[in-house]
Amino acid sequence: MDRLSTSLAALFASFSAAAAPTIERADWASAFSAQGVRGTFVLYRPALERFEVLDPARARQRYLPASTFKIANALIALDCGSLRDQHEVFHWDGKAKMRRAWERDHTLDSGMRESVVWMFQEIARRTGKARMKEGLQRLGYGNGDIGGGIDHFWLQGSLRISANEQVDFLRRLREGRLAVTPRSARLVRNALVVERTPTYTLYAKTGTTGGTRDAVAWWIGWIERDATPTAYFALNYAPGPRTPYAARFAIGRSILHDEGMLP
Repeated sequence: MDRLSTSLAALFASFSAAAAPTIERADWASAFSAQGVRGTFVLYRPALERFEVLDPARARQRYLPASTFKIANALIALDCGSLRDQHEVFHWDGKAKMRRAWERDHTLDSGMRESVVWMFQEIARRTGKARMKEGLQRLGYGNGDIGGGIDHFWLQGSLRISANEQVDFLRRLREGRLAVTPRSARLVRNALVVERTPTYTLYAKTGTTGGTRDAVAWWIGWIERDATPTAYFALNYAPGPRTPYAARFAIGRSILHDEGMLP
């Protein structure tokens, strides 16, 4: 897809989003305040073609994607061949890592599940600046800026994306509307499954920046019932020094439970 086609696709997507009704949900703030933070929550219900948003201004503001970028990183890599498939093994270098779960070999599925930073940094280095920049343009991902180093631009560099854009990106991924091969989209969607039950499947990804002026914590994803998406969501907030990592799940699950999306 050329740049003109990419720009037109992004423009049409923005028109579609603007046409969908939006309801402001100030009542959701209590789920954030219970965790001692303030943030935004964006929910899109396909059956109703309706957005519901806590703090629309924050939902439009762009932040570092942190590890939520692993979704786009993997899509671009699979498409250009810097990641072969879901079976390719990335070998741990034997050195101590930030998390114990990172101190072993990983594949796409385990690397996504455990959010293995070193693995996806290696994938980005293999992809390289030119292919990464072109891939972001094709995906229409955030501001598309890879300044800050090929293996750091989504963690501490210049890449930015909003909660509204995260939901749009996930919708296009699930609906097959991204400029990637069906194979790439399928493998990444499969890697995002975090919970599968007889009644629903939850696809999701976390992200957290550290040591930045605009620190942010993310949880984004979608829910399916009978292989049909029932909700897409994205939340973010500014974590404090003592905000637990699991606060995002407490917030997100509380809202999704109250809205009848999760048990």
